[in-house]
Amino acid sequence: MEENKNTQIDAFLKKQIQEMPLESPSKDFTSNLMSVLEEETSQSTQYVPLISKKIWIGIAALIAAIFFIPFQEQEGSLMDKVPLDLSFLDSIKMPTLEGFTISSVALYAIFFFTLMIFAQIFYIKGYFNKRESGLL
Repeated sequence: MEENKNTQIDAFLKKQIQEMPLESPSKDFTSNLMSVLEEETSQSTQYVPLISKKIWIGIAALIAAIFFIPFQEQEGSLMDKVPLDLSFLDSIKMPTLEGFTISSVALYAIFFFTLMIFAQIFYIKGYFNKRESGLL
């Protein structure tokens, strides 16, 4: 009895499915769907730094002000006012670095090399961000 009922239901469903017209999606269905998916994924994977650029600039300016800027013409910088006893550093001997000096040319080269590495990092980061957003 139950098998007869199932076959009747199956026959009815097959007839109803055959009579239903096929629906076709719009012409831009795929591109619309992909654009929605790209927006959702780009928002979910967007990089947000822990410390913003404004904060880093503020920290750098504060450090520069503390160490290098004199407050008045007759006064020295803040580091001149703070009495630091660093005599304990004389007792620390590093045998491998004793007598080691760096020329000013090498020091400038290291500085500019480091500066260029940071410039390349920011350039490459911008390149990949543009490529990810589809501007490239």
